[in-house]
This record gives sequence, C-alpha cells and structure tokens, in this order.
Amino acid sequence: MFNDGTLRIYQKVVTDNNRGALDATELKLVGSAFYGEIGFSATEYYAAKQAETAVEKRVRILENKSICNKHIIAIADTKYEVGRANSRVVKGIAVTDITLERVTAKYDIA
Repeated sequence: MFNDGTLRIYQKVVTDNNRGALDATELKLVGSAFYGEIGFSATEYYAAKQAETAVEKRVRILENKSICNKHIIAIADTKYEVGRANSRVVKGIAVTDITLERVTAKYDIA
C-alpha cells in the first residue's frame, strides 16, 4: 500500500529578511512518510477540471490529520502543494489521501 517511495512534508514559513523588502516564504521540514500513488475517479477528475486546479497526482500515507493546504509535499526533487487531504480507514488501516497540485511559486528551504 505504501511502496512507491518516501515523501517529505514541508510547512510554509514567512521569514523576515530585515532588508526592507517583502518578507520571503521558506519551507521548513516537518516530517516524512512512505506513500503509495492512487488513481483518480472520473468524478474527482472532472471536479478538479471544473475548479481549474492543476492536479498532478494523488498519494496515500499513514494517517496524518495535521496535513493541510499550508504544507508542501516533495517527492524526489518535485514539489507539490496540498490541494485536499482526507483521512479515512481502508482495509482496517487509518490513512490520509492527499491530492497534489503543481507548485507555481518558488520557495527556499530553511
């Protein structure tokens, strides 16, 4: 179920650069998890298309109810924004399904 690899979970943190310019947003590593990729149902695919979101993939990890849209997920060297996270029980195991969207902004890693 979680045999596709390891992902890293980052939280967006606003930093004060003390240079009079706009504050920057950095990523702070808050955890990691094993994941498995899951497919889209036709309903989910068309709902994402209607909402004009850039949904890239969906992954499943062991339950983590703290994940929200303030997090960035990194798989290999690719970063994704969390679009939606749902926790539920599958085959007796508590899991969280995460919909990932393409990152449009550039973030520095703290």
